[in-house]
Amino acid sequence: MSTILLDTNAIIMYGQSVRGRVERAVDQGRTLVLPQSVKHELVDDVLDSSTAPENHRASAQTIQALVDEGYLIIRTPNFEQYSAVVDEARRRIADENLPEHDVKADQYIPAIVCELAQTETVYVATADRKLRTTIQDISLKEGVSDRVMVRNPLDVL
Repeated sequence: MSTILLDTNAIIMYGQSVRGRVERAVDQGRTLVLPQSVKHELVDDVLDSSTAPENHRASAQTIQALVDEGYLIIRTPNFEQYSAVVDEARRRIADENLPEHDVKADQYIPAIVCELAQTETVYVATADRKLRTTIQDISLKEGVSDRVMVRNPLDVL
């Protein structure tokens, strides 16, 4: 069994095939983790918006159904233990185009990865180069890099 953490762009890359990909992976014994911050961005914000396009609403409803059906496990980091990791990730992700206070979902992913990697191998599905580098650097610093595998989303599911 393996654990796969999905980031925002992974879900977006899967598009309409997300349901089938997620169900197949779980049927094969994999655990799929969706950070609460990603769910908030892709589901909660969209469903709460009266101006969200219908295709975004449909995608949000599909993701919510996968959560409700137990295919996607929602996870938040242990802030007490990993607040420094969250802060470091936020600083690394921020740049001149994206100020630190605008960094949203991705800042929590390295903390969740490091927490999970304490006891198991974690595959991170992301195509975001900055996030990939951040996860690799932080997991090395936290001593769990041997249990963190960062992969292209289409190679994981």
